[in-house]
Amino acid sequence: MKKIGLLVVLMISLIACSSDDNDKETGFTTIYEGKWELTQMITNFNPAANSVDTPQWKETYSFSNGKFTKTRIKDNKTTTVSGTYTEVVTSSEFGLELVYKESSDIVGSCTSLKENLSVNSLGKLNNSLRNCDGPMFVYTKIK
Repeated sequence: MKKIGLLVVLMISLIACSSDDNDKETGFTTIYEGKWELTQMITNFNPAANSVDTPQWKETYSFSNGKFTKTRIKDNKTTTVSGTYTEVVTSSEFGLELVYKESSDIVGSCTSLKENLSVNSLGKLNNSLRNCDGPMFVYTKIK
């Protein structure tokens, strides 16, 4: 956990030292801009034993200018939902809080229309369903 904290501090200091006024307005959101694809599913708290390298469906997030779209293709059915996002920075991690416009079975939340994603030490996005005993999905940036 300390390594993640150090990584966050390092990234903040690098960004702060090399940013201009435009970067100060957008913060970390430029890291998230683009398209992310589901690349791994972890079904319980033992990632080595329960990792699925080939997800059972195709799922992507697209982030741009504070708005996002999430698309899932499963069993030849495409479901798309959208909303807005804000960056979340804590002492141990940084990520995004997504707020959906409408309810859908692909919203990755335990209780509401809000979904949280965090960046792991490898620069991949993780969902927060583990907080309510759900699977962890890992997304890799593709664009």
